[in-house]
Amino acid sequence: MNDNLLTIENLKKSYPIRDRMGYRGVRRAVDGVSLTISRGETLGLVGESGCGKTTLGRTILRLCEPDSGKIIYDGIDITRGSMRPYRRRMQIVFQDPYGSLDPRSRIFQTLEEGLKVNYPAFNPAERRNIVFGLLESVGLDPRYAYRYPHEFSGGQQQRIGIARALSVEPEFIVCDEPVSALDVSCQAQILTLLKELQDTLALTYLFISHDLAVVRHISDRIGVMYLGRLVELGTSEDVTKHPAHPYTSALLHAVPLADLKVGRAKEHRLMEEPADAGAADRGCWYRRFCEKAVPACFEEEPVLREVAPGHSCACHVL
Repeated sequence: MNDNLLTIENLKKSYPIRDRMGYRGVRRAVDGVSLTISRGETLGLVGESGCGKTTLGRTILRLCEPDSGKIIYDGIDITRGSMRPYRRRMQIVFQDPYGSLDPRSRIFQTLEEGLKVNYPAFNPAERRNIVFGLLESVGLDPRYAYRYPHEFSGGQQQRIGIARALSVEPEFIVCDEPVSALDVSCQAQILTLLKELQDTLALTYLFISHDLAVVRHISDRIGVMYLGRLVELGTSEDVTKHPAHPYTSALLHAVPLADLKVGRAKEHRLMEEPADAGAADRGCWYRRFCEKAVPACFEEEPVLREVAPGHSCACHVL
């Protein structure tokens, strides 16, 4: 059995765009990302809106087809060809729980649909028992199975989304900002639920979020993305307590402080506008905002390299 459940190599995904003047171009949403995720691990992926986190997660599942690169799942290259054998093994929990549920279908029908497709030998009574068991596993009363999505709160809707992902017994789940639409108390409950399910079912997560506090709480390792590139990767403790990349430091300094009387040692600048595909044809893409920039930052793109055991960063200054 392969210890690395998922490996991606130099993965790229771009979209055609047109600016206000009508000029056509390309937005490089994912630009040469390489990483591995071990079995049973939670890899957190953090960055500002527009940095390519969600596109990377969807491309890994091939909900978006990659332009180039490799996706290797359990030792098998799945970059091309049919994904049908892997749909049961790889699932996603979406950011908007209500938007991802069919408003015209009762929850029972939503959860039963995957069972009908993937387990055609099950009879109606068996499917009903499984649906009720799924609802119980995510902390919902089985009696709620015959309600519609609008009859649930946001936190309950997200629990239903998690139950739907679990219905086909996956190994790997992309959690695409699953708590960003919820209040703080619901966030804590969903994070606790995800951790309990991971321990019970031996799940592997790619947890996508723009909230460093949330990612730090649930992740074993954290990857930091900036304009489609992975700029830092390391353990949760290393990345949050000993950030190596200036952009990671900027994200950490952007986290709201609980005590307003506590000042910050130094302020860092984040990008002031959405990701620009033409922001930098060469050199480091963060150079416009980095106070440590050196001449090499304007000429040569930094590559991800190890700066400490298990801790990598793409920066010329280190």
